[in-house]
Amino acid sequence: MGERLGGCSCNATRYRLTEEPMFTHVCHCSICKRHTGTAFVTHVFLETAYLEVIEGRAVPYAGQTGSGGEHWVHRCPACQTALFSHYAGNNQIALIKGGTLDDPGSVTPGAHLWVEGKVPWIEIPAGVPAFAQNYDAATVWPIAGFERRRKAGWG
Repeated sequence: MGERLGGCSCNATRYRLTEEPMFTHVCHCSICKRHTGTAFVTHVFLETAYLEVIEGRAVPYAGQTGSGGEHWVHRCPACQTALFSHYAGNNQIALIKGGTLDDPGSVTPGAHLWVEGKVPWIEIPAGVPAFAQNYDAATVWPIAGFERRRKAGWG
């Protein structure tokens, strides 16, 4: 794979991913849309140990979730771009916001969730699992990715 690079909109904060993602999904829920200011968010799941902030810093801000669980959105302090999140109190797994990658097309979503909130002009590709709300990761994620997730304490 090599490494993937990304950063915020003002380029004050830059990061590097040093491992292949565990899984990538697209979320169409209203909360993710508001956190990122987009019609959907691409979440790239990766162990935090493989995410390196190489310039600037990412500051955690408390964020809302549909479940009411703990959620920290890490943003560039200069431009407030949402770069990655930690959910459910698990700091071992980062959900990188795929739109902040220098090459967002380098990741391919394995599922779409909360499609009941999808804007009508988004078309989900044939063959990609889509769920009205959430999904069961144990049945959707590839075995290797799910095992990494489990080892990182989210399983």
